[in-house]
Amino acid sequence: ARGIRFLGYANPFVDPALPDHFEDLRAIDGLVRAPGGEPYQFTAPNGRSGHPDLTREAARDYVRGELREMVEELGIDGWMADFGEWTPLDAVVGDGSDPGAFHNRFPVEWHRVNREAMDAARPDGDWVTIARSGWTGVQRHSMIHWVGDQEATWSEHDGLPTVVPAMITLGLAGVPYATHDIAGFSGGPSTRELFMRWTELGAFTPIMRTHEGNRRDVNHDWDTDAETLAHFRRFVRVHDALRADLERWSAEAQATSAPLVRHLMLECPADREAWDVHDQYLLGDALLVAPVVREGAVRRSVYFPAGAAWFEVWTGARFEGGARAEVDAPIGRPPVFHRDTDRADLRAIE
Repeated sequence: ARGIRFLGYANPFVDPALPDHFEDLRAIDGLVRAPGGEPYQFTAPNGRSGHPDLTREAARDYVRGELREMVEELGIDGWMADFGEWTPLDAVVGDGSDPGAFHNRFPVEWHRVNREAMDAARPDGDWVTIARSGWTGVQRHSMIHWVGDQEATWSEHDGLPTVVPAMITLGLAGVPYATHDIAGFSGGPSTRELFMRWTELGAFTPIMRTHEGNRRDVNHDWDTDAETLAHFRRFVRVHDALRADLERWSAEAQATSAPLVRHLMLECPADREAWDVHDQYLLGDALLVAPVVREGAVRRSVYFPAGAAWFEVWTGARFEGGARAEVDAPIGRPPVFHRDTDRADLRAIE
């Protein structure tokens, strides 16, 4: 009634310990089978689970119906459509598919039934789903992809530094809309500095979203203290100020498949040095984003692509393209630059 949208969560695991779904799907021969012929129960996050056999229309109808009920009975406006990558490599499915090929194809079919459910429940398109798994062609059905469950740390292996490479490779794979969990999901606990730096990155991401993580009682969050709240509020306003740009780049993505988060070489293919830069990116065709992803860092090296001048959005300072420079990067002033023109409107946001 207050205009607040509510998102939920869905995954394709079918838990035999729960009172519904597993037996319903077994009754219609709607579960992936083990080589011996029985419904496959494999190791899953809850202990043991099965998967719906999405090669069978009866199973697809069942899954679509359950997802549609989330919208029509509960009023949910969308969800994280999680998982999809756990199908066993020796699974037996109704259409006789090679198990390895079906393992790859299952995420595409999982996101396809999610879209079919939402298209049926909300034919006006007023909904959102966020996917994690995928394979070739998944963007035909999925809407937004988040880049996995990063650790709530500074780790170069699975923490904040992995977000930018993940987003730009999604873009290179033809997935136009990328997002991530501000402050990560696993491990931790997160810290104030980590949350603030991740917030800065989130503001210059197509979809800005937080996550309490799996240690929510000890993780630092947007409302942990007044300083963090002020920082978060400011960067939410920065993100909102990019609305017209994001809508323009979204329209371009629909028309051309150009992702919103772009590797530098997509915009500057003749600049050979740009090909080797994987820790910064272009948001659309105009914003150069070089987030700080090292704990305690207040400066970082930035490469400015050739063929343009780049204006720091927080100071208006000009940098010439085709060169690298060390720039100041205190918390609250992440290295972000606009192509050829100043962005005083972003600088003015408090």
